[in-house]
Amino acid sequence: MAVFADRSLPKQQPSPLAKPAPGPQKSIPSYGYRPPGVNDSAVSAVVNNQLAAGAGQGRAALMGMNRAGVSLGKGQQRMADMAEASADAQARASAAQTEMGAAAANSAAQREYENTMRGEQLGNAGLLEGLRNATSMERIQKQGWQQDLFEAMRRGQFGLDSIYLDKTPLLEALLRNQ
Repeated sequence: MAVFADRSLPKQQPSPLAKPAPGPQKSIPSYGYRPPGVNDSAVSAVVNNQLAAGAGQGRAALMGMNRAGVSLGKGQQRMADMAEASADAQARASAAQTEMGAAAANSAAQREYENTMRGEQLGNAGLLEGLRNATSMERIQKQGWQQDLFEAMRRGQFGLDSIYLDKTPLLEALLRNQ
């Protein structure tokens, strides 16, 4: 048995560190998931390693100037201090560039996501407008068909009202031969 165990806590609780599993996408447009960004802890680890890489350069430069029979003086110390300052400046510049690169990558991913989502929204709006246009055109066509049918019925009525005897030469010939 563990010392200082709290038995009042439920045993079947999910870990607070576990990421929730993404559920199934809904049928309504959810426009996807946001892109994952560059992990801040990974960036800070790389930055710390870059800063630490320049930390021992002064001592290494001083040891590189150490010769048998030659004592180290203020000149060698000054050269070692300059080497350490130069290495520190380079490490800080590399660390800043790493942080800027991570921020730029996150910003680019976010911008690309927003552009893609905006494009999808415009595409969906275009589809909806196309559907609206199709239903309006269908309604207009139905009205046109109804108008054509009405006109055809009216022409038929006028045709029945104005029946006259056809007196073409062929019919006259047929009527005379009887």
